[in-house]
Amino acid sequence: MNRFLPTKANRTAWKLSEKIHGMIMDISKERIGSTSKDMLQVILEGAENGELWPLTKDEFIADNCKDIFFGGYEPPALAAIWGLMLLASHPEWQARARSEVLEVCEGQQILDYNMLSKMKVLKMVIQEVLRLYPGVALASRHALQEVKIDVFNPERFINGVTGACKSAQAYIPFGLGARICPGQNMAMMELTVLFALILSNFNISISPNYLHSPKFGLLLEPEHGVKLLVRKI
Repeated sequence: MNRFLPTKANRTAWKLSEKIHGMIMDISKERIGSTSKDMLQVILEGAENGELWPLTKDEFIADNCKDIFFGGYEPPALAAIWGLMLLASHPEWQARARSEVLEVCEGQQILDYNMLSKMKVLKMVIQEVLRLYPGVALASRHALQEVKIDVFNPERFINGVTGACKSAQAYIPFGLGARICPGQNMAMMELTVLFALILSNFNISISPNYLHSPKFGLLLEPEHGVKLLVRKI
């Protein structure tokens, strides 16, 4: 009920929401007559041809655009934060990933697809990060036997996800089935680029002031942030 009261915070939120809505509508109007086949165009076509009630056409477009922006920004950002924490906590894997990155890049700072595809160790690290700290952590599980899940071991993914899991439903950081995340490949690429650039230029370690406290909400976030010590190589 408090979200309907004209408090200072609510007025600010309403003003921002109105501004964002207007920006999305301006972009949408520029697409009239476009032959593009990207995600925005799919949303616009859905607004024209789909069952929208109780939403208006504009509300449908704006809400879907905001959902996609949130899903494409927040979960990869959190995965990067948890990944840096884990690399800082496991210097042996940090060194191993850095060695691979430096070998593949050969001093180049601009990475291409061929380079990224050769970073097998870094891919294993990212898969292990997403196993331990998936962006959306509230998918229910029922353990059939005693299992320890908090050991950081990227080696388990040496033969890929299928080699690490007996069941396809055992590892679903991007969801499963018809509603699987459409940006999973992009997210993996983003994380690979980010970690490769950081590891090739910096050494990271955990700050003594870091307090480990994962917070469960809509997403899995570090309650007190992640504090790292960063040293230029």
